[in-house]
Amino acid sequence: MRNAGWLLAGKGAGGFFSLFYLALTARSLGAEQFGIFALILSYGQAVTNLAQFQSWQTVVRYGAMHEADAAPDKLRRIIVFAFLLDLGAALAGTLLSVAGVYLLGGQFGWSRPEQDLAALFCLSLLFGVRGAPTGVLRLFDRFDVAAYAETVLPATRMAGALIAWMSGASIAGYLAAWAVAELVTTGAMWCASVREIRKRFREPVMGPRVRGVVEENAGLWVFAWTTNLNTSLNLVWKQFPVLAVGWAVDAVAAGGFRIATQLVGALNKPTIALARAIYPEFAKLAVVDRAAINRTVLRACLIGALAGVIALIAVLLAGQSVLQLVGGEDYLFVFPVLLILSVAAVFDLSGVAIEPALVALGRPGTVLWVRGMVSIMYAAALAGAVLVYGSLGAAVATAGASLLLLILLYAAFRKQE
Repeated sequence: MRNAGWLLAGKGAGGFFSLFYLALTARSLGAEQFGIFALILSYGQAVTNLAQFQSWQTVVRYGAMHEADAAPDKLRRIIVFAFLLDLGAALAGTLLSVAGVYLLGGQFGWSRPEQDLAALFCLSLLFGVRGAPTGVLRLFDRFDVAAYAETVLPATRMAGALIAWMSGASIAGYLAAWAVAELVTTGAMWCASVREIRKRFREPVMGPRVRGVVEENAGLWVFAWTTNLNTSLNLVWKQFPVLAVGWAVDAVAAGGFRIATQLVGALNKPTIALARAIYPEFAKLAVVDRAAINRTVLRACLIGALAGVIALIAVLLAGQSVLQLVGGEDYLFVFPVLLILSVAAVFDLSGVAIEPALVALGRPGTVLWVRGMVSIMYAAALAGAVLVYGSLGAAVATAGASLLLLILLYAAFRKQE
């Protein structure tokens, strides 16, 4: 619970900052320009999700075993392996995203200068892959340090948005602020994790730095690729709806959908942080006491469901006022979308601990299969709904897919008992 408290504090602060920099950006750029900004941002984040390996889960899962066995040489190798995964993912993601800009940019109505701007922004994605240091801090129970480091991202975005707003910057200025924030945050995470590594490895650790890591960690590549595919599927849920709305409707609608998803995300960030906090605990319990995982999952899911219902009530009571505060009159049309996405969030939060538990129990393949099946159905439903009903159709498809995912993940978890 102490770890959860630190992450809740960090994510709570992040949610608070995000509302301010979102409002600054939306009001400063205007509906049309903010829509283009939202599409570029969503595109870059989608390709990043496609490439990254969630290497922090690899560090926590295998690192917990090596800590329990008092094997610092093996622990060091898994950390180096995770860093190399991060580096490879960053390079692959950047190349994919830059190439995709010129292939797909026209589908979103981007002019050539806007495509060039999007390509430059995608180069900054090299700075944003920080799974290995995140895994180190969570493995060593330094959630306090991780919370401070992760707060750097929204705080730096806030500062950058303020500078862009005061200088009357265009889309380029705001994208530059986002890129600098990624660089500063990654630097903060690495500084914090290197400090913790030096504390743990006071004595020289013998043996190769990475050679032999696959042989001494059973199923390492399968686990790494499976978590990569799971993360890739997340783009279907997070960024793909914004891109779909931009493709089927227009940039203004995409900007509105982005605001709705960000507002729901700000409300739910603390509970999602809870899931991240309990994953390392699950990884350690999986080694010594699997039965305790069931009790923890139940409690965490009940907390998540309660938080989701409270967030839904808050949206019902104050959603329109918040939309007007953040984006002005131009974005009041988003309220029905915001309401439906809040219902989807209730479903998501009701199963907040199930997926981390399955991964910690060594069943990432089960999670992948469930997410893959639901994502295929969701993509098909989303494509049809957004063409016919626009943003509202995208929101309804999202809520339906969230409910189906909850049901199937719960059924899969019950089979592990």
